[in-house]
Amino acid sequence: MSPLSSSSDPFTVRGYVRAYDFTRQNASGYPSTKNALNQQSVNFAESLHLEYRVLNTGFSFGGSYLYANPFNGCANPANIKTVPNCATASTDVSHLAPDNTLPGYELSTFYESYVQYKKNGLFAKVGDQVINTPWTNASDSRLKPASFQGADVSYSINPNYTFEVMDMDRWQPRTTNDWLQANLLTGAGSELPYGTAPITNTAANTGGFQYARLGYASGNLTANLHYYHFIDLANFAWLDGRYTLTHEPLKPFIAIQVGDEKNTGSSVVGTINSQVYGAQVGVNVTKNLVLTASTDVIPRKIANLPAGFVCQASTGQILPAGKTTPAQGYPYPSAGYFVPTAAPQCIANPNGTYSVEYGGLASPYTDSYATDPLFTTTLTQGMADRRAPGSSEKLALTYTSTDKRLVLMVSRAYYDYGFTGFPDQTAETNGDAMYYLRPNAHGPYKGLLLRYRYGIRTDDHSSAANFPVGYPGPFFGQSPYFVYNRAQLEYDF
Repeated sequence: MSPLSSSSDPFTVRGYVRAYDFTRQNASGYPSTKNALNQQSVNFAESLHLEYRVLNTGFSFGGSYLYANPFNGCANPANIKTVPNCATASTDVSHLAPDNTLPGYELSTFYESYVQYKKNGLFAKVGDQVINTPWTNASDSRLKPASFQGADVSYSINPNYTFEVMDMDRWQPRTTNDWLQANLLTGAGSELPYGTAPITNTAANTGGFQYARLGYASGNLTANLHYYHFIDLANFAWLDGRYTLTHEPLKPFIAIQVGDEKNTGSSVVGTINSQVYGAQVGVNVTKNLVLTASTDVIPRKIANLPAGFVCQASTGQILPAGKTTPAQGYPYPSAGYFVPTAAPQCIANPNGTYSVEYGGLASPYTDSYATDPLFTTTLTQGMADRRAPGSSEKLALTYTSTDKRLVLMVSRAYYDYGFTGFPDQTAETNGDAMYYLRPNAHGPYKGLLLRYRYGIRTDDHSSAANFPVGYPGPFFGQSPYFVYNRAQLEYDF
């Protein structure tokens, strides 16, 4: 219930005001020939959510509106290509490009508008809505959450079991006002000014997804079996579970995640054959301190490189025969396979032939967002974002004050995407500090949040003979050194 409403009031009103300052350091110590200008964006957003409950019927009607403006003369998305001070690319190495993941331009959108029913264990919502499943989630780490257009229905069979189904036709990414059928793998791009760059490739419009979940919860055990059908992309089965030993002094827990993904339909992004296995263990070191250790493994797949393609020896990238740069555009399956980005794609065999390396996860609605559910995903990256097989480990320590007003987290993660003769390792250190000026309470004031996040990432390609120390990343301009600072001020009501 909203703090602006009483228990008998059919209206719910809530919202937030957010201010962000994002700064990216893209290894600016070397000549900027790889589109690696340093970036900064400051933006402000206000979101208002209204809901009306039809008393005693279970029905309600709701919607959410967001307005954001950086107040820097670059509000129009078109300016990021035409106005020098707003441009995302420049030959001036002293220029700070905007961080359009925030984004660095104006937003004005009704991102939710729905009809909902909730009564006697049945929940149904139809319309534009924010959803949160492991691989189709709100990705709410910027000004506004991503939202989806369609229907969501769940039913609590009994206190232990819940069954849920969804059919979502379109989505609105976190940096646009537009509803798209294209996704992050098929042409929407990771962060683009959609209003000025419409999707013209009809193959990119894959038509959304269907989803089903069977959930179980009893005592210390929770588990969910999820199934996604990403139309003309992939079928993806996902299992997660967690068990906590609540009667032990340290309250240790163990969690697992297992996934299997294969291409389907017209296979717009190529052949997908990916399995993932993850585990996480944690203990309460003290009442306020939790230590977790996590790992994820995605086995590598090897196939023969088809005719018409070659393997570039210096970068391990697949190229069309006769070309010196990878094929660009959407859809983009390289040699018919869903292959990694910023990681090795192929290898030369002793007999003179070449093989394709693939097996990475295809995530249409979290790719490049670093918001997927893998245990080892960090502030700026995760294995799904690299679309690569390999392995990863993460160690995290979280402190929560007794009054819940201060939360501090530090973590260190390692990623290995390489293979014999072509190593590719990445490491990332994160820090995250959150402070609520006072605890959340009843009434119109819910809390003023101060948050600061820091991430430093290093990519080590220097151990390969063809990559001298300091080389700014052989893969699509990826830098070996990247620092992200995110300052956030948020008022919730």
